[in-house]
Amino acid sequence: MKTWLKSPLTWILLACFLMALFALSGLAKAADEVVQFPESELARESVLPVFDQPEAVKKRFVPTEGRIELGGFFGTSLNDPFLYSYPVGLEVQYHLSEIHAFGLMVVGYANSNTGYVSQIQGVNGATQKIPFTQNPSPTFTTLAEYEFTPYYGKISLTKQSVLNLNISATARAGMLNLSAGGSSATGGLGLNERFFFTRNFGIKLDLSTLFYTKPDVLGGSGTTTTVTELFITLGAVWLLPTL
Repeated sequence: MKTWLKSPLTWILLACFLMALFALSGLAKAADEVVQFPESELARESVLPVFDQPEAVKKRFVPTEGRIELGGFFGTSLNDPFLYSYPVGLEVQYHLSEIHAFGLMVVGYANSNTGYVSQIQGVNGATQKIPFTQNPSPTFTTLAEYEFTPYYGKISLTKQSVLNLNISATARAGMLNLSAGGSSATGGLGLNERFFFTRNFGIKLDLSTLFYTKPDVLGGSGTTTTVTELFITLGAVWLLPTL
């Protein structure tokens, strides 16, 4: 017998070779097998469990259903080229549910001319052609409103505290008084967001439009124009505790 067969290292290498060969043969056999799982145990496209009536929010920190909401706000107009209007108002709403609410809003306005008026007045006696002093401005509005709230959620800005919030859309209709002594039917749409600090108190940011008709100082005597005013307001809201 050859001397290399008598070496312990030779037998160790041979044993390792045989073990590796056995392991590879087992892997080859496993690769040919098809592993099947019951369909109920496979992952689905959605990881959410199936409910008969799914609820997006299980427990609201700020419930609104059946509650009266009081609010006050102030703001500014954004798009009138000749007038700055600053609304200051009060609002009361009754929430029929977490989604639907009806309310009443009263608004007063402070007004001033924009810088364009002084620029135009200084060009070739333009005051004789455009009577800015007769340009009517809104003074007071009473509006009934309907509010639809499809979204309620939470947000954390500092990772130390959580703000509860909701996003709503509003439709409004009512009457508007003008500085020239007239009045106009008015209506509007709005989109607002509330941030609640407690179950009862929060702030409200509102972007809204207001449509109304007034005399047109650019079109001559007896002409009218339909105005679309865009307002942004910020206010505080207080939800009265339920009885």
